[in-house]
Amino acid sequence: MKLPWKARILLGPMRPFLVSKVRDAVRERLLVRQLPSQLPTRVHEDRHLRSSLIALPSASWMAENGAETILFARRMWSGDVDSYGIGSWSVGLPDPSDVDVRSVHELSRMHHWCAYALAAHIEPHNRNDWCERLFNEIVAFMSAYPAEQGTHWLFPMGTGIRLHSMLAAWDWAKQSGWQQAGADSIVVAAAVDHARSTFARRESKGGLSSSHYLANLLGLLAAGCYVEGEKDAQTWGQLATRELKRELARQILDDGMVNEASTGYHRQVTDLFVQGSALMTFDALELRRIALAVERCRGLESIGMPLIGDNDDGLSMKLTGFAPNLSYMYDVAARTTMGTPQMDVGTVMSDFGLTIRRHLGMAITLRNGPVGQFGKGGHAHNDQNSVTLSVGGEAFVVDPGSSCYTSDPATRNRERSVHHHATMWPADIEQFFSPPGEEGLFWLLEDDVHHVVSENTPRDWIGKFSSKNGRCHRRHVTFNDGGITVQDTYTPAKGVRETAEWVLPLGLGIDVEMKNGHTILRGTQSAVLLTWDNGKVDVARVSIAPSFGVSRPTTCLSMHTNTVKWTLSRYPA
Repeated sequence: MKLPWKARILLGPMRPFLVSKVRDAVRERLLVRQLPSQLPTRVHEDRHLRSSLIALPSASWMAENGAETILFARRMWSGDVDSYGIGSWSVGLPDPSDVDVRSVHELSRMHHWCAYALAAHIEPHNRNDWCERLFNEIVAFMSAYPAEQGTHWLFPMGTGIRLHSMLAAWDWAKQSGWQQAGADSIVVAAAVDHARSTFARRESKGGLSSSHYLANLLGLLAAGCYVEGEKDAQTWGQLATRELKRELARQILDDGMVNEASTGYHRQVTDLFVQGSALMTFDALELRRIALAVERCRGLESIGMPLIGDNDDGLSMKLTGFAPNLSYMYDVAARTTMGTPQMDVGTVMSDFGLTIRRHLGMAITLRNGPVGQFGKGGHAHNDQNSVTLSVGGEAFVVDPGSSCYTSDPATRNRERSVHHHATMWPADIEQFFSPPGEEGLFWLLEDDVHHVVSENTPRDWIGKFSSKNGRCHRRHVTFNDGGITVQDTYTPAKGVRETAEWVLPLGLGIDVEMKNGHTILRGTQSAVLLTWDNGKVDVARVSIAPSFGVSRPTTCLSMHTNTVKWTLSRYPA
């Protein structure tokens, strides 16, 4: 990273964290130096694992999701991954090398181990087979990928989630009544390996923490609760309990959304706190904060979970497949007093910078707010004043999502570009600055811009985004009897003649019928009429990522103008 940009970062979002960041870096270096003498953990019978700490999913959850859980377990037993660009893979085989490292990161979490354990309850006649498969894969994993060696240990976040998955799965397997002589001692040694690695490499980053740190803490919490006969277990549990409470107040904003500028990461962080609640005690105010985050997930899912920011679909627990199914999170929340009764949380998330409006059968999101992560913007997009729109759960106007992180920097930057979001800004210029090269893939700096929602009523929403050089986009959205009307106005930089680009990326499968002065957007069940008063609309094919690791072609509408009034309204299908 060039010195001017490094100085800008150090004096900007990093400045409040510098002293603690240096402290954490020194701590990590010292602890990591000790790991070679501590790993692998010797197997002996003085250690064992507690049981029945995490309850099985409810009977209603099992009845509704049991078939999908069995299908996921069987698929992974046979090595049929078919997700994240990975066709087949089994524990013990070399890691896939032709995919984004994030895809391997997902595999490393070993979500399917919990599916194996649940399968032992769903199919009691096959209990021994499922539980033995679980044990054999834990042994195979530690043999093929010893502690601190290889990609599966490269990300402490994955190590922490895998630790939690392993201990929850082992608990559930033992709750089925299955047991095998000596197995407990082997699994607890693997757990201690994971805990020691996670403890040394935990990602607090001086307080510039994110979902990564929470995943570290969840794993350490599980180890602290389950492991007996290990002198460090109490330290792991106490650290995790203290820090999870601290991070709850920092990472979940007062409006119930997460400090990541991403709905996908909101889902992930919320799940990490909910799963933590199954192993530790939060007080009433803390539970209410988590409950608010849970209800925000419900609200977003009710309109199809619009992908604002990076759409990483990770969770701490996936029991039915790699898709982010939140049903188990809701099940746990209900049992830890966070899910009932459901809360009326409203539709304005002012701290996060998102508003949801339901109007004449349409669901619209309006985005204007901070980049998140305490100003780092690691998972934010250039999406100020952008909109999404769905009808009956079908996406008509979308955020492009994220299909990769580091494997293809050009694609990464294109998908988070302002020119792939439904907003308006000059061509070849981004709203936020990110440093050049790979280091900049997880930065968006907002120190030289200003964003504000000046009006947010049931009838009007006005968002303004401006930069210090004078560039300004003002979007005024009006909800009226016919639909929604949007007035876009762009002001060029001082002393510069330039034209803005207005963009409208469409959802998968939306057909475009261009007429004279208007366009009909047709979905599978509904249609939407688009009109505008100024400029020529161009139609192009672009790629979007409906889920991480997946890229699909779709249609994008655009025009070049500095002022335009346009409308969206329901149209007879």
